[in-house]
Amino acid sequence: MARVNELGQKAFGFVWRRIRRNWWLDRVCIIFLVCVVIVFGLTYYFMNVMANVASQRSKLIEDQLGQRFTLPDVFFLFIGYVELLWMTDMFDALMFVPTAALIITHDRPWRVVSRLLLSWGLASIIRITTVAITSVPDPRPSCEYAHGNVFSTFTLHRCGDAIYSGHTLIFVVCSLVWSSFAPRNWLGRILTAFVYGLAIAGSLIVIANRAHYTIDVLLAWYIAPGAWYIVAWFWFWHVTKKGRLLKIEFPVEVGRHRDSDSEEKCQRRRVELGLMPDGTPYDPVALYLRALHGEPELSPPVSAARTTEKQEVDGAAPTAGGTPNPNDECVLTIGESSSQAFTEDFSARH
Repeated sequence: MARVNELGQKAFGFVWRRIRRNWWLDRVCIIFLVCVVIVFGLTYYFMNVMANVASQRSKLIEDQLGQRFTLPDVFFLFIGYVELLWMTDMFDALMFVPTAALIITHDRPWRVVSRLLLSWGLASIIRITTVAITSVPDPRPSCEYAHGNVFSTFTLHRCGDAIYSGHTLIFVVCSLVWSSFAPRNWLGRILTAFVYGLAIAGSLIVIANRAHYTIDVLLAWYIAPGAWYIVAWFWFWHVTKKGRLLKIEFPVEVGRHRDSDSEEKCQRRRVELGLMPDGTPYDPVALYLRALHGEPELSPPVSAARTTEKQEVDGAAPTAGGTPNPNDECVLTIGESSSQAFTEDFSARH
């Protein structure tokens, strides 16, 4: 029993330390994430509204024509019709489960969540503009039309909800999460290939159930990567490079992607991004002025704070005043030498 209690305490301690290090947010990041969730929820709601509009318009067109028909589709000739519509929703769940596991185990989980919701939301905005613009006959003969108020009716697999496939959008976005954030080892590559296999199989299931035309599925495969990399580009230039949302972008230390990264690798990333250890963009004039006034380069050094935290976790007493240990000399030396070199160069030029 004592052994079980000891293991339970160790597990709880591990989870709690991980929450404190990788999941803890400041006020600005919390406000940002709340806004992201609200915007995502609004896009999904209005996508449902426009799908209801498309469904009711399809009913009007069918009434005018007096019959229901299906547009010709090449894949329908090769993929037989099955009535297993629940499988399309099952593949949604199959994509969500491994993606959620990846987020939970990732060293920067809120960054993955933010990129996922922003990309999914952007693609949903595009779908809002396409689903009700052009009404096409539904490919599934047994579909049901949406009735009632378009703003309060919620249903799945309604007629007219065609361009483009929302189920396939989920498949592709979850696959892109894996290709961008999976571990860079053989296990990560195998799992990423497995997730992409699920996405392709789910897309074929959507076509086989006649939930969408093939063009709807293909459009999802075209639009979702575009939305994903638009968000990635915006995030890099307006969040990462500007040193914003640091508890989301770098929850442990600026420049640290994984807990296993060395200090040298973190320092190299900071140099490549043009960021100081505290996350502020590199400003040579500010560094020169600080050097003239004799102000410290790092105040306080992020690496020293990280060392103090590690000592507390390991049970060792932190050094007085948060003074960095010898392991942090490389960071301080780099900062001091760069400041001295800039001061000498600036003085020589001016």
